[in-house]
Amino acid sequence: MRWSIFALGFTLLFPMTVYAQTVQEKWQKFYQQNWQSSPLAISQQQLSQYSPDLLVDQSRYPNFESFSWQDIELLASIKTDCSTKEYANKRLADAVEFELALCEGRTLHYDWFSTHTVLHPAGQSFADRYLQHIGNNKATNKNKATNQHKPIVDKTIRNYLSIVNPQHPLHETLQALSPQGREALLNGYRAWLEGDTLWLNGEQGWKQVTYHHWQFIADKMKITLKGDSCTIRYSNLCINERSYSQSSLVILSSVLIIFIVLIVIRSSYLKHRQRKEKRFILQLLTHELRTPITSLGLTVEMFRNDFDNLTESSQGAVWRLMSDYQRLSQLTENSNVYLGGDKSQQLLKQNASVEEWLHHVCDKHDISFELNQDIELVLPYYWLSICIENLIKNAKQHGKGDVLVTVEIADTLIIEVQDQGEFPSPIHLFLSRLKPKHNDKNMKIGLNIVEHLIKKVDGKLTILRHPTRCILEIPYEHHSTD
Repeated sequence: MRWSIFALGFTLLFPMTVYAQTVQEKWQKFYQQNWQSSPLAISQQQLSQYSPDLLVDQSRYPNFESFSWQDIELLASIKTDCSTKEYANKRLADAVEFELALCEGRTLHYDWFSTHTVLHPAGQSFADRYLQHIGNNKATNKNKATNQHKPIVDKTIRNYLSIVNPQHPLHETLQALSPQGREALLNGYRAWLEGDTLWLNGEQGWKQVTYHHWQFIADKMKITLKGDSCTIRYSNLCINERSYSQSSLVILSSVLIIFIVLIVIRSSYLKHRQRKEKRFILQLLTHELRTPITSLGLTVEMFRNDFDNLTESSQGAVWRLMSDYQRLSQLTENSNVYLGGDKSQQLLKQNASVEEWLHHVCDKHDISFELNQDIELVLPYYWLSICIENLIKNAKQHGKGDVLVTVEIADTLIIEVQDQGEFPSPIHLFLSRLKPKHNDKNMKIGLNIVEHLIKKVDGKLTILRHPTRCILEIPYEHHSTD
């Protein structure tokens, strides 16, 4: 299976030698093929007829780089008063002459626009403002009966209009191109993508390439002009190589993800089956143990009836037998409940005195305990005994000094098992996992049992290091005599 996946990945990622050119070479070839196969939209001869200042969007706005606000106000007052005023900025001369000509009603011909600057300081070109002035005069005099000569506008004046003026000769052609696109091509960029249309700039002029045309060539070149990741960023283009290796990487990643998901599902299924089989074996053992334990109980009862007739040593053996029988009987009963179908009552609970239970547990290990108050509580005493005994054994085996059990009954039952040693640090625990010792393994198993059982009763296990203190916090039910 591993070799087949490796072979599949190698095959998918193997580069296509047919398109071994670099992205830069592919882009140049893409540009040339589109240029050669597309007609001119605007020739260079047409573009050279117009001042570049008229073809940019900035021509609509006042030129505050060369003129101040006071200069603009001066021109406005000349237009209103129709009189010459003194000005310090010599570059205002053309605008002053223009405003005086308009207010005096003089006709401006092509020669005037060709021999003066093209842009008005307050924005627009002189030709834009002149045609606007003529249009306003026509509207004013439309209904007046007069023989006054009306100025005829020379069509060549339109060459001095700004590109935003609908009467500009190139306005209709360049209307589909944004101001940013026009300025990019005027500044020397060879390409600009406007929507789905690709504009190309060359020595002969500008060309418009439709989407279907340039996309066909891009597919052939195995490149893309849009995307988030760019090998080359040029103008507003994001040029990238669309090679088989990229799509293959996506396919391979998808295959690997599916493969990993299948492995996880299979592993989960096998673990579920394993847990189910273990549970069945435990249920079977618990069930089968009931018969020999019952038989053992009858034997214990026979010895108990004849207890007074036994020797002293035999009586000691009978006491041990009775204790082992009681332990086995409790184990079978509690395991049967634990392995039952009712998850809400997996741990069998009994009502008993906490002090009596602590005496029963601690006396076996010859240790003392402290209890703040003795009351009867409903708890899973059998399983708690297993937890406490595991903690006591760990303290005796791995700790130092005397072992003390402290119990406090408050909102919850708090049981603390303390010795005078230091609990291993997280680093020590991690290293012990790499090379476990027999004693460390026993301690780990004991703590795992405690942690698992405490979680079953919605409790919490806390371990403090200096000195070692294992604290169990368990919710309880208070016994009521009502």
